[in-house]
Amino acid sequence: MTVRLFGALGLAGLAMMAGNVSPAGATILTFDIVDTANYAGSENFPEGFQIDQTYGDRVASSPTVSGTVTFSYGVGSEGYTPNVTVGYGPFSIFTGGPSLWRYNYGDLNRSLYQGSTAQPIGNNYNYLEITLVADPGYLVTLNGFDLGGWFEGNYTIDSVSVYDDYFNGFFPADNRVFHDPSALILGAGPAHSSYEFNTPISGRVVTILIDANNLGDTSENIGIDNIRFGQAIDPNPIPEPASLALLGLGTLGLAALRRRRRD
Repeated sequence: MTVRLFGALGLAGLAMMAGNVSPAGATILTFDIVDTANYAGSENFPEGFQIDQTYGDRVASSPTVSGTVTFSYGVGSEGYTPNVTVGYGPFSIFTGGPSLWRYNYGDLNRSLYQGSTAQPIGNNYNYLEITLVADPGYLVTLNGFDLGGWFEGNYTIDSVSVYDDYFNGFFPADNRVFHDPSALILGAGPAHSSYEFNTPISGRVVTILIDANNLGDTSENIGIDNIRFGQAIDPNPIPEPASLALLGLGTLGLAALRRRRRD
């Protein structure tokens, strides 16, 4: 059982999406991670441990193996995303951050949740951010993701949002192109909620924000899985600093040539 949320894409924020750009690659973050050296139990899956921040970066094949660690991904029909990196937050060295779990987030298999906990030092984060960043000259395109409630329970949380830039906590509506307030996250059944975007959300940076502050210390009961994203050529790339410098030198040279001709 899934819940598909298409209607909210009729919001005015939809106009901010680069909807005419077709993705040239598609990766699915399934959080299928195996480490045979450091995690002996739980199928060598780092259950309850923080996610490796390199998972999802520049995916060009699956699985990828580095020493005793294996990363696996799903893949869409178009291919992979070698020009996109992924970040997971927020994180504190004192209270932890986004962490992994195997089962019971609804019917999801291997999920990411916000694992920070309240301690005398540091912050208890009750929200989860996943930030997708494209290389210069590229866009990242978000197709969707799944959310599930822990131990097969249903929860209503403050909101599920997507931004076509970095999330700015001081101005939470800035660059917000999708917003589902009082979001119902399914888990009972077991089940899960699916957020699917018929027109992919596109930007040089795209951020998913799962805001479960209303749950307090039980905000870790919301898990995310199957984040589906692609990449595309940016039709309006921003020149890199070196290119801007060369452009400036060229402009100065042209101006000097014109002055000499006038003299």
